[in-house]
Amino acid sequence: MEERNSFQYRKCIVTLVLVVINVLVYLCCIYAEKIPYGETTLADMIYDAGSMNTERILSNGEYYRSITSMFLHGGISHIVSNMIFLIALGEMLERVIGHSKFVLLYFLSGIGGDIFSMINVVLSRNYYTAIGASGAIFGLIGAMLVLVVLNDGHYEGISIKRMVLAIVYMVYSGMQSEGINNAAHLGGLVFGVLIMAAMYLMETIRWKRQG
Repeated sequence: MEERNSFQYRKCIVTLVLVVINVLVYLCCIYAEKIPYGETTLADMIYDAGSMNTERILSNGEYYRSITSMFLHGGISHIVSNMIFLIALGEMLERVIGHSKFVLLYFLSGIGGDIFSMINVVLSRNYYTAIGASGAIFGLIGAMLVLVVLNDGHYEGISIKRMVLAIVYMVYSGMQSEGINNAAHLGGLVFGVLIMAAMYLMETIRWKRQG
């Protein structure tokens, strides 16, 4: 039993590293709330410097925010829900596509979510800052949807019906809640689908060339 668990951990090491980093950053931010920084706190400075801010990205070229914002969370329920999805989806996806492709999928989906979010900000002129790994998480959901479709509608106990219902419910819940970056969710989902489909297509072409 111990050997099997060790094998599983190695198969999803990137997922585990991402979870650890997210949790550590969140704990550091909690501690930073107790440290004064000018008229505010060190935590406020961290959130201000690392959040997804469309105005600063477009005006000052602070593109790093697309990455740093993925590791910032606004509360215990926020990070717990995201990490649960990351562990559940990451464990399945990373075993299938490998570590490097999983890294690409995760971060490109998060960036894709930020792109959709920035487009929404520019079009609506409703300027806001955003934090959280939700865009990347929705990218994993989109990738899982592609896997289910490619496996005749079922993959590791997950059916296409359950996937579609889950996505519809999550999107609907986000639309009914305030303070939810639905544009980032949609962008992450779209990018996740496209990235996973591209990976499958490239792998299929490689197989045909070898055959």
